[in-house]
Order: sequence, then C-alpha cells, then structure tokens
Amino acid sequence: MLKIKEGSVVHWAVRVACVLAIAIFIVYIPTHSETARIGQFASAFTLIIAAMSLNLVLGYTGQISIGHSAFFGIGGYTAAILIRDHGWSPGYTFYAAAIIAFIVGCLIAMPVLRIRGAYLALVTLAVAVLFPTLLRWKKLEWLTSGAKGIDSVKYDKLPVWPFLGELKGRDGRAVFAYWLGLLVLVIAFLICRGLIKSRVGRSLIAIRDNETAAAVMGVNVTRTKVLIFGISASLCALAGVLSTLSTGVVTPDGQYVTLLGSIIFLLIMVVGGAGTLSGPIIGGLVYVWLDNTTRGIGTDSRGVVGFIFGWTNQSPATLILGLALIVIMLFAPTGLVGLFRKLSRRIVTIEPQGQ
Repeated sequence: MLKIKEGSVVHWAVRVACVLAIAIFIVYIPTHSETARIGQFASAFTLIIAAMSLNLVLGYTGQISIGHSAFFGIGGYTAAILIRDHGWSPGYTFYAAAIIAFIVGCLIAMPVLRIRGAYLALVTLAVAVLFPTLLRWKKLEWLTSGAKGIDSVKYDKLPVWPFLGELKGRDGRAVFAYWLGLLVLVIAFLICRGLIKSRVGRSLIAIRDNETAAAVMGVNVTRTKVLIFGISASLCALAGVLSTLSTGVVTPDGQYVTLLGSIIFLLIMVVGGAGTLSGPIIGGLVYVWLDNTTRGIGTDSRGVVGFIFGWTNQSPATLILGLALIVIMLFAPTGLVGLFRKLSRRIVTIEPQGQ
C-alpha cells in the first residue's frame, strides 16, 4: 500500500495531475467530438445539476423529496414564457427562474417539512403528480399553452463569448449548449460546496443524523430546512432552464417534468453517491451513457437482450439504472463514489499531517 502525506509535494502533484486531466477532458469533448456526443454531455450537465439540487435536501439533510421534477418544470416554463410572451433574453431567465423556484420551494417547505419520513415523501410525490396536471388546466392555457406546451424557445442568435468566438448552425448550438451547461454546473457545484463546507453544511449533517440533538445544540431546524429546500428548488430550476434552451421546447409530458423526472434525479444521486459532492456528477454521466448505449434495445432486439427488454419500445436506461441501484445498495451502500474510495484506500492512503 502506498502512503502519501497530506499536503506533501506528492499529494499536491496528484491533485494537480487530476485537475489537468479533467481540464483536458472538458476541452477535448467540444473540440474533437461529433455533435451528437457534445449534445449528450450537455444533457448530462443538466441532469447532474438536478441531481445535485436533490442531494442538498436528501443526501445532506435527510429529507425525502420526490417532487423536484416540479421545480425542473418551473424553471423550464419560466424561461419559455418570459422569452415567448415578454421578449426576454434567454440569459436573464436563469435569474427569474431561480427566484421564482426559491419562493415556491420555501412556500412548500414551510408546512411540509414539519412532517417526516414517508409522510413527507407522499406530500412531495403529490407535488410531482399534480404539477403536470396544473400545466394542462384549461384556465391556465393562456399561460402554459396546455398539453401542447411551448416550442421554438431558444437563442435567436447565439451570444459571442471571447474564447468561443462566433458559433453558427447546429454544431455551433451544440457547442454553446455544452459550455453554457458546464458554466451553470460549475456555479451550482460551487454553491453546494460552499454550503456544505460552511456552518450551514454542518447544521444540515447534524439534522440528518439526529434532528433532536441538532435542535438541542442550537440549530434552527425549521429555518435551515426551509432555506436549503428553497436553494435546492432554485438549482433544479436552473437545470429546467438549461433543458428548455437546449431542446427549444417544454411540455407537461416532458420526461423530466413528470414524476419520472424525480425518479431519475433520485436514481442518479443515489447511484453516484448520496451525501457526496461528486456523487451526482458520476451518477449523471453514468445515466446518460446508459441511456445512449441502450437506446436501441427494445422490440427489435434478439437473444437474451431481446428476452429481457423486448417488451419495451423505449430506452430501458432507467430500468437498468434501477437494477444497478439494487446491486449497489447491496454491495456499495454509499454509491459508486463510496465504492471507489473504498477500493482506492487499498492502494493509496492519505496520512494526515503530524502522524
């Protein structure tokens, strides 16, 4: 087993090497990959942000939420309505969606977070189920366009960023969606990391581990829960805006606006590693990879694959991820990130300074 002193030259060299490898990979994708591959990573960034937002509530606070697809939809519809009806620039809709989702999240959280466990899950489940129905409501068709949704929502002319230059056509839009998604992902990650590493983060973990003990130690449990739920809703709304600007359309039956979206966010978070900053990133990349590699599996498949998945005419990525979740919970309860850490400790250990 290799032992490395924390803060040593070797330790910093490993860190720098990892950062450089990630930076090279990030730049390589939009410069050397085909348009479809770039679009897949842009989609992954959107799902990672949504799972990251859920991780704040479930992974760190221990509050079960199955209603984050509603906040995703709020973000998407806010962007679409502001662009279509009020002529807003797409970039400014991120701010509006985040504020609206934060307010809605806090309003939902104030009465809901007073209950716990299965009851909380049922209430947030109801939110996820009712939201698409509300979008189809005839009295709101003037705003949401009912079941047909809102289309043709995108940048008319792509902004010119200094390091990207002028981007045109389908390929240019894919590259811009990639960098825009990455930018929002980095901002969301920094927000989550800042919260987790701060006093607020310690309060969240205390609430998750023992709510009563946290209250005795002086943590304002209700205020902390409501604040984090609102921030979580805002981050998920940002993912909804990204999705709408990328696809150009948002509907009540959209995959991530319905209850299925909440389930996918949950699977991504848990498979990657709940309660870890890198878990949603790993889970999102794994899900998109599965979705694209299994897209052709269905009624036309033959052999064992056809026998298992031949009954479906859709990509069985969510089903496969669900099965993977069962296996991971049995052999790696802390997700893929936890499994990697466990295996890496057998090869390399970081010794704290002073030992």
